[in-house]
Amino acid sequence: MSEPIVILHGWSDKSASFVKLAAFLKRHLGTAPTAIDLADWVSMEDDIRYADLAEGMQRAWRAHGLPTGPRTVNVVVHSTGALVTREWMTRHFTPATVPIRRLLMLAPANFGSPLAHKGRSFLGRAVKGWGNEGFETGRELLKGLELASPYTWGLAERDLFVATPWYGAGGILATVLVGNEGYGGLRAIANETGSDGTVRISTANLNALKIEVRLDEAQTPVQPTLQVSNGAIGFGIVAGANHGSITLGEVRRPDPANPLERLILRALTVSDADYAVTGTSFSWQQEIERVTGATATTSARMQTAVLRVRDNLGNAVRDYFVEFYRTADTDHAFEQALYTRVLKSVHPYDDDPSYRALYLDVAELAALRAARDTAIQQLFISVMAQPVYLERTRKSQPVGYAPVSESRSGGIKLTRRQMDVVFQPHRTALIDIELTRQLSDEVFKLKSA
Repeated sequence: MSEPIVILHGWSDKSASFVKLAAFLKRHLGTAPTAIDLADWVSMEDDIRYADLAEGMQRAWRAHGLPTGPRTVNVVVHSTGALVTREWMTRHFTPATVPIRRLLMLAPANFGSPLAHKGRSFLGRAVKGWGNEGFETGRELLKGLELASPYTWGLAERDLFVATPWYGAGGILATVLVGNEGYGGLRAIANETGSDGTVRISTANLNALKIEVRLDEAQTPVQPTLQVSNGAIGFGIVAGANHGSITLGEVRRPDPANPLERLILRALTVSDADYAVTGTSFSWQQEIERVTGATATTSARMQTAVLRVRDNLGNAVRDYFVEFYRTADTDHAFEQALYTRVLKSVHPYDDDPSYRALYLDVAELAALRAARDTAIQQLFISVMAQPVYLERTRKSQPVGYAPVSESRSGGIKLTRRQMDVVFQPHRTALIDIELTRQLSDEVFKLKSA
């Protein structure tokens, strides 16, 4: 008996956009997908939140009579549908009870989209082709979709950085496919290097890295930890596909021999054996790489690093600057090149700028590291945060964070080997930094009566 397939669309879309994909799957898999239509008014309603959609999905799932037993249904999601599905499954199930067997994510916005914080006029005209009068944008959903949102960070902590894996053999057999081309025509204004016009390759990829580091009063690291997301998840970059075409909606005659169609069909027939990890990889990932060829190396090699800076008293540090340097004694040539060639953009999360997304060109960084005149053995990362606390000015500034002096090297130190681990293309790295907040003796005193 064929397993049911549920197709879930994303923000501002509708199930009608997936008619061709549904017909393609029915023709080649013998299964008629069931589309859960969230309806445009719901996805664009300003007060709707992800928890609301997860609750609605649970009700619709049961009302439609879909199986609720472990690993009984296959799910295909597009764009924001990935967040809705991950919210639903982590809210209502456990890794042992979740009814998803195979999860195919097409251009998912797992770590957000650079379009989410754009204005209504931009979204309306450039992205959706509308005027900006008389429509809502789904304000609360876009907050979660914004780069460096606390929502996507927290969601990753619920299904990626956990002791019991959700994904892999015996669990959800997940595959992420994303294109490497932007839009044409007017919509090209939304394009960004390393994206499919709507989501970045790096923020689509569900394989992620998390670094936690606590810095003492002198910004010396204390017990730093590095964790790779738990579980095996297939990931592939499809040459020539953009955010819309990856759903086959723009294909006149789908061809199962085409790499994209071939990967879509295969992702919905994989088995546990395809996810058995040997060494550092698994056979399904190797198969994806054979089908996509050199696409991963020829696509723009970008990385998204999401920073969260707090202090040891639980305060969000909202005003800070991240500094990169080799040593205290340097000609600053590498630092200049890093800021002008490697760091492409910085986006502070609108509602809480203690969260920030840095967009890094890993290929440019590799070129700088390889250059004879800038070859480096180590890299320091420090944080200049406000208010700045200096011992000599403690009376005028009683609390704050100590800076790293230009005359010495301090902060987080990365060796060459550690840089290879941290700076990888097509991936999101979550970097959780805790500063030590300093207080002068003037903050609180007791005197004898």
